[in-house]
Amino acid sequence: MRTISDRGCSRALAWASLELDGELSQLESVLLERHLERCAGCAAHVGEMRALAATLRTAPLEALSEPVFVASPRHGRASTLAAKVAVAAALALAAGGMGVLAGSLGGGPGAPEQEEPELVFLTPDDVRDMRPPRELQEPPQPVLPGPRLGGV
Repeated sequence: MRTISDRGCSRALAWASLELDGELSQLESVLLERHLERCAGCAAHVGEMRALAATLRTAPLEALSEPVFVASPRHGRASTLAAKVAVAAALALAAGGMGVLAGSLGGGPGAPEQEEPELVFLTPDDVRDMRPPRELQEPPQPVLPGPRLGGV
């Protein structure tokens, strides 16, 4: 049994969360199900996640004991717009100043390095799991010869 700290398990749990929100692609769905077939720890965890989500979604709505009021701004639209424009101008000025300051400091040897984006590698098992079962695969189509180049 793998631990949750395993990279494949972490990815499977992220996919399970996306699945609960209805945001999981078909490919990710297949990879998740194949992972759950191989990993009992994740299968148990995802089973609990699915059960909890189903319980929350089927629970009756609670009635509020008191109404909820949201305060609306008392000022007119013009003064709100003026305040937004002033804040945007101040932020733009501050960002420009920070850019000038950062440019003048340069990227010398003491400059912090930017983090590299995290790469996700698929294992051979992941690639194998992406293939549809044989009964769902379409038979290969014949390749027809195309026109020859150079008129030969």
